[in-house]
Amino acid sequence: MALAAAAFGGVVVFGALQHDTGWGPTGPGAGYFPVRIGFLLIGVATLLLLREVLAGSLARFSEPGAMRRVFALLLPTAIFGAAIAPLGAYATMAAYLLWMARALAKARWHVAVLLAVLMPLGFFLLFETWLGVPLAKGPIEEALGIY
Repeated sequence: MALAAAAFGGVVVFGALQHDTGWGPTGPGAGYFPVRIGFLLIGVATLLLLREVLAGSLARFSEPGAMRRVFALLLPTAIFGAAIAPLGAYATMAAYLLWMARALAKARWHVAVLLAVLMPLGFFLLFETWLGVPLAKGPIEEALGIY
């Protein structure tokens, strides 16, 4: 995992170096913070790897069955992220919350539906109305005239 974290940090640094990583007259460049976060991630991952190697405790990453629980969260979250572009943030958020509440949290239907309706509504009010930051819209929002 330390190697994977270091590799991810390397990707972040590589991407950040495609932009200005310095401080200009208008503030930080587009790569200013990402390059530092990437190097920090590489450094921490290296320290973790060294600690494990020096301690001689290259133990098992997870116990049997633990990865099943990780993937039970990871796969719906990945689907959620991939579905935002074609379906929009609000419809995808509602479906994700409904699935998580029913399938994983075993919530009752009325609680799951209430969560799946009220949270996207709250995010809509927060981002679109109060902050003026539009989130991705999809065909449902377009059909409702919220575009």
